[in-house]
Amino acid sequence: MTDVVKTSSASGAGRPRAVAAGGKADVEQEVRRVLAFRLGTTTRAELDSAVISLRGRVGALVGHSPAEAEGMSGADRGFLLEVTHLLDNPPAPEALSHEVYSHVRALARVLRKLAAMNRVGDAGPSGSPPRPPLPVRPVPGRGAGR
Repeated sequence: MTDVVKTSSASGAGRPRAVAAGGKADVEQEVRRVLAFRLGTTTRAELDSAVISLRGRVGALVGHSPAEAEGMSGADRGFLLEVTHLLDNPPAPEALSHEVYSHVRALARVLRKLAAMNRVGDAGPSGSPPRPPLPVRPVPGRGAGR
């Protein structure tokens, strides 16, 4: 999915740029860029551009519709409901900047989780299988002989 966004900065004014679903590294870079936004120093145009970009990426990564949620666990259904809510309720043009800022951060968090969920089944770098989870070591002195 590719959306065309008009940039509002002086360097890119009027030139459309493509925002594609992109690779995993692109997704993580976009999430980090958006999460680095600060409310007092980020312009409304940057926030609006981030909303369009993130909504396109989240829409490309979400794989289930609410009708398919019957066989999911409660946590997965809750997450899918959150994703659906974020996609179906973008901020209104007259929304305050802090509302848009909050929406952008929520989209970035959801996008990061969706990207991580999609990575679980994929092979790691250079075709190696994914790393097993780290073993959980007991904390010394807790629970032993009490």
